[in-house]
Order: sequence, then structure tokens, then C-alpha cells
Amino acid sequence: MNIDEANAKYYNDNSKAGQAAVKLADNFDDFLTLLTTQLQNQDPLSPTDSTEFTNQLVSFTQVEQSIASNQNLEALINLQSIGQQNNEATILINYLGKTIGSNLNIAGLKDGEATWNMEFGAAADEVVYSVYDASGNKVYTINDNDGVAKGEHSFTWDGTINGGGAAPEGTYFLAAEAKTDGGSDVEVAFNFKGVATSAETVNGVPVLMVNDLPIGLANIISVEVTDPTGDAS
Repeated sequence: MNIDEANAKYYNDNSKAGQAAVKLADNFDDFLTLLTTQLQNQDPLSPTDSTEFTNQLVSFTQVEQSIASNQNLEALINLQSIGQQNNEATILINYLGKTIGSNLNIAGLKDGEATWNMEFGAAADEVVYSVYDASGNKVYTINDNDGVAKGEHSFTWDGTINGGGAAPEGTYFLAAEAKTDGGSDVEVAFNFKGVATSAETVNGVPVLMVNDLPIGLANIISVEVTDPTGDAS
């Protein structure tokens, strides 16, 4: 595929270069209108100096060439991005049927329940749990003043949202703000595991569907072989 084919196939007309090209065309039309009007009304005994018009035409040509170069670069960048996505999709296929580990703070709300597994780096005297939907809206918050010990813990949410009502099933994220009695922050790491059942594209990004949740290649921290009974080995 040459640069012209790449430009025609992968260039986005709504990009900055595309908008600049449209604006330049409008400005050039205005320039030609003014030039024609001035030539029609010039004094025959003192004609307009053509040097100025020539310089302006040269400037328009230089800008047009710069925009064309930007269009070609944008097309190549889009083509490179597509190639990278294809490579990631090929890699993700090798993970199908295996147990995937991730540090994402993600969980799926299903049948009125969503659970996150965490590991606290130290004992915390207070933890504030906040649940967010896929759009980044905070839907639920609760304070745990009983504290937690250092080590692994889980948090289960029943789908109740702030102000009453129940959240719809789907993907949700948990933020855990843990502090000691003295006000020091406690590190909280998330541990998500599940079997990869399919490779799909979500919002243009190749992902593995693990427990019906999208996990990108960059978020995979472990891979385990799973036997037919579903146990990792």
C-alpha cells in the first residue's frame, strides 16, 4: 500500500489537518474573489503591482503543501495504530482458555452482587470504598471505620446506589482509600482473576473478555494454564 492509498483509506476528514484544508480552501476562494474584483476596478494608467499577488499565491501553495504533509502523516499514524491493534489481537488469541490475572480494580455486577479482591500493604484504621460505573460516575460510597488488617481482603457490593435504588448490571470500578489512625495512606492493590473466553474489540481496542469483563493486554500481569475442569495449574 503506497502513501496515496493509505491517505485515502485511513485519513480522517474531521482531523485537524482536514479542518485546516477546508479553511484554506475557503480563504483561497475569498482571495480569488478579492483579486478578481481589484483587477476589474484597477486604474488602467496605474495597474496593480502583480508581485504582491504572486507572493500571496506562493504563500497559499506552501500552506497547502504543509497541510498535505500533515494529512499523509495522520494517515500513516492511523495505519500504524491499526497494525499495532492487529498485533495485540493476535497475541490475545493465545490467552484464550487460560486464567488471566490483572491489577485492574474492575468487577461485574450480576445478580445483585459485585466482588473485588484486594491486598492491603499495612493495617488500616479506616477505609472509604467508592464504586464508579463505566462512565466514571460515582454511584456508591461507604465508610468502614472498623479497619482492616494487613493482607488480602475482599469487598462485596450489592448494587445499592447513593440516594436509593439499584444499579443496573454491568462493569464497575472500585476505589479504596485506606488510612491509618495517624492519617497515613495505606497502599491497596487489586487482584482480578478469571478465564479468558473470547477476544474482542471494545472502542477500537483489542481486549480479552474475562468473566464478561474487558481486559487489555497492558493490564495482564499473569497467565495460568487452566485444565478442562476450570482449575488453574
